[in-house]
Amino acid sequence: MGGVDAVNGRYIALAIVMSGVFMSVLDAVALNIALPAITSDFGVAVADAQWVVTSYLLTQTCFLIVAGKVSERTGQAKMFTAGLVAFTAASLLCALSADLGQLILFRVAQGIGASMLFSVSTSIVFRSFGIRDRGKAMGLLGSTVAVGGMLGPVIGGFLVGTLGWQSIFLVNVPMGAMAALAAIKVLRIDEALVDRLHMDYVGTALWVLSMSSLMLTLGRLGQDGTVTLEIVIALAAFVASIALFIRRERTAPHPLMDISVFGVRRFTLVGLSMVTILGPFYYVGVLNYEPAIVGLIFMVLPAVTIFGSPLVGRMYDARRFRPYTAAGHIVRAGGFFVMSLGFLAANVLMTILGFFLMGVGSSLFQTPNNSEMMLALPKEKSALASSIQATTRNLSVAMGVSIATILMTFMMGSMDYGAIAGGPLAGELARSVAIATAFGGALSLIGAVISQTGERLILKEETGS
Repeated sequence: MGGVDAVNGRYIALAIVMSGVFMSVLDAVALNIALPAITSDFGVAVADAQWVVTSYLLTQTCFLIVAGKVSERTGQAKMFTAGLVAFTAASLLCALSADLGQLILFRVAQGIGASMLFSVSTSIVFRSFGIRDRGKAMGLLGSTVAVGGMLGPVIGGFLVGTLGWQSIFLVNVPMGAMAALAAIKVLRIDEALVDRLHMDYVGTALWVLSMSSLMLTLGRLGQDGTVTLEIVIALAAFVASIALFIRRERTAPHPLMDISVFGVRRFTLVGLSMVTILGPFYYVGVLNYEPAIVGLIFMVLPAVTIFGSPLVGRMYDARRFRPYTAAGHIVRAGGFFVMSLGFLAANVLMTILGFFLMGVGSSLFQTPNNSEMMLALPKEKSALASSIQATTRNLSVAMGVSIATILMTFMMGSMDYGAIAGGPLAGELARSVAIATAFGGALSLIGAVISQTGERLILKEETGS
């Protein structure tokens, strides 16, 4: 496998991929801290400033699978390296933006670079390691996402407070440049490239339209849970375009996406994480905690994942078939229910225990599920598997935000959050958050049933018994 044959080469390749993933996750999370400063500096409305986040997530989600398809011709290592270069250059341009319009434009460029990175990152790690070490490597990659999520608010707050919001983007430049130079020099994987890229441009246009309309629908619903004409139009556009896309891909001679991959049972497991949206409303609005304290509480979940994911990866390497994903869903459901009870009882220790259990559940679920998703398709389709995995992750985040918002809006009725937070009606807010959190636990239990059924069928298929 060229540059990654030796043990050291494999781990150097893993380090390069982890660097790129960490940089993009850190940037995405830290930027949330910078939004108030961006809004003030440019003198724009909060709703307009939110497009700095939305444009990035929207672009990345739309082009993940497109980038994965193109990598069949360019090669996954080259696609990842090009993504590093594009993301780094766009970061510099974001820092130099003179107005909000320029910043949003360069965030779109960043999103394209991120789609190139994430579309093949899991596949590169998967292909670089053998069956004995693959789970551990995938666990380390998963820990990188957790570390970025954990350190993002801390680093972002420090940078914005001392150097301004531009530093959020400038910090990517040296990090991205070093990772790109290392990738150019040593990142090689063994892969068979197609002689000619057969791009389904009609299918690509339909896919981009469907993902754009879906993300816009979820984003608008996530603002206040109110169904407007704009949301109805966007939803109708999604339904029409995704139906046309599926029909097109079933008949196209060279489809953008092999629709049959969704018939593979390993691709049916998509989790929703809602507690990161619900928790701050409770800690700030009910307990009157400062944002810094809330940030420390929220570090519990990724801290557990950092250590748990590699450990579960080693367990998975030792014995592949155990009910990891089903157990992960069950433990995670327990975390939701414990946290819900903690919200009702105003017991902070119970809510922290809930975070701990959710971290354990995420560790049990993440690495085995990612590995099984990669194994679900032939090796030559690993880039497709990796890009679909990243796309479902983005959609899960957007759906989690929307569902959490809709549930809270429904429970609170006409009451306004700003009017009841910290006041005599804060108990109603606590009840609303608790019920919505318990709903997340119910979703996890459903996921456990689906996971257990899927694992049994997969094992039966592969053992022939």
